[in-house]
Amino acid sequence: MTSTEQILQRYREAAVRNASSDPSEANKGHDIVHACYKILKETEEGRRGIISLMTDESPYVRGWAAAHSLRWEPGMARHVLEEIRDSGGPGAFSAKWTLIEYDKQRLTFDY
Repeated sequence: MTSTEQILQRYREAAVRNASSDPSEANKGHDIVHACYKILKETEEGRRGIISLMTDESPYVRGWAAAHSLRWEPGMARHVLEEIRDSGGPGAFSAKWTLIEYDKQRLTFDY
């Protein structure tokens, strides 16, 4: 059985991988992040773990964690996404569109 901590580590690594300039690698990263999210969202411990990743050093990890945390911690998650967006640096474009889609109530991870 895989521990929550191991799944969170895999989520983190995949979030960084998703930022690859190689589309194949980026897609693999996305698929792994999403698979981990689907497991983690089912438990309080998993949700807390995702929330904790909003303070990660990587803007890609923070962005994914904030996007997923909009369901549980919308204020904190929005703040993180706004900071990434406004930085103009890595992850800014994704954070911008995550917020746009969230505000239009079209953001979903139910797939």
